[in-house]
Amino acid sequence: MGMIQVDKIYNTILVSQQREVIHIQLNRPKQNNSINAVMVNELLEVLENTKQNTKVKIIILSGNENQFCTGMDFEAVVHQKDEALMSQQPDQYYNLLQTISEIDKVVIAKVEGKVNAGGLGLVAASDIVIAGNQATFGLSEALFGLLPACVLPFLIQRVGPQKAKWLTLITHGITAERAYEIGLIDEVTDEISNQVRKNLLRLSRLETNTIQEIKSYTAKLWIIKDETKIVAVNKLQSLIESEVVQNNIKNFVEKGEYPWEK
Repeated sequence: MGMIQVDKIYNTILVSQQREVIHIQLNRPKQNNSINAVMVNELLEVLENTKQNTKVKIIILSGNENQFCTGMDFEAVVHQKDEALMSQQPDQYYNLLQTISEIDKVVIAKVEGKVNAGGLGLVAASDIVIAGNQATFGLSEALFGLLPACVLPFLIQRVGPQKAKWLTLITHGITAERAYEIGLIDEVTDEISNQVRKNLLRLSRLETNTIQEIKSYTAKLWIIKDETKIVAVNKLQSLIESEVVQNNIKNFVEKGEYPWEK
């Protein structure tokens, strides 16, 4: 029986368990909760352990008050650190979204503050998204000549192709209210902890195998296939390795300049 190592100290996340609920909090406040390879691997490790834990029914994924998750850590990309998201295992971020989407637990994204780029993937892949009314949601990749290639399959599943394309094209954040209107989030509230608690009361009544049935059946009805991952990861990798994109990211990290300001 795989137990969550609640006493294990992770570098980028905080993990705790209360009865049938695992809480995972993204915890890189100084880096605006951006995603690096360490974070992805730690999240995957916790999710893999949680799969083995039959007592757990619900996973709550949260950030902090100001940032839920702001996407890929550009700093690590520019300085070619080992923990840069695409350098070691380029498909790990996609694997993370797929795991969130397929795991036989209810994944609730509890969202406060800013969500951008890769952070939106975590939201899109979650089963239930509850957001505070100050939260914002954006896809800024196209500004740098990138595409949210790994995010889009999960985002299209959540909001449909047109709204996913719209979010990719506009590149700026939208309000929680607007995100609710387009189906990106399921509930918007000014009492987020209370709202999460209400959901937990209902969800904890479901049998574990019913949750599993619901998730595996809906997954079969949708078109995310094995090839989707290959297409997505290859697209992201080819773009991030291009000189233009590298320079765009470098100028942004070092000078705070967007490509059109050069």
